[in-house]
Amino acid sequence: MKKIILILLPILLYSANDLSLNMLGLKQTNDDSFITKKEYGKMLYNNPRGISCKECHGNNAKGKIISKFKHTKSEKVYDCAVKTYDITNISKKDFNYKLNPKNKLKRIKFEKEQICEKLIYGHIMPKYFLTNDELDSLYFYIKNVSNE
Repeated sequence: MKKIILILLPILLYSANDLSLNMLGLKQTNDDSFITKKEYGKMLYNNPRGISCKECHGNNAKGKIISKFKHTKSEKVYDCAVKTYDITNISKKDFNYKLNPKNKLKRIKFEKEQICEKLIYGHIMPKYFLTNDELDSLYFYIKNVSNE
């Protein structure tokens, strides 16, 4: 009995370690991969196909002001700012929805005084054509970017 336990112990320990790494997302499920999910996500965040996520959302994905402008309507001047928001707490469902190029913008009714919001709405986020694996890796990186 002791011999069986001694033979099986390394196998059990290796399997438990493998399982815990998978649960943390630190190990790729594909054994022939040379890059982790987080590394791939970081690469996509810094250079997807198009403008980099970090250009608008910042190095830490917390968002930032991209630009400011003045808009005049009916002789009144509005100080507007184009800004992005913190995406580290976005749900997986909302993340996938916003990055799916087939999805249409939700119609929003703006109040009369929301001139800047109405001008900016729907004209900021570029459309990317990412695969499901790329979306998963990118989402994983964004959720863990603060751990770097």
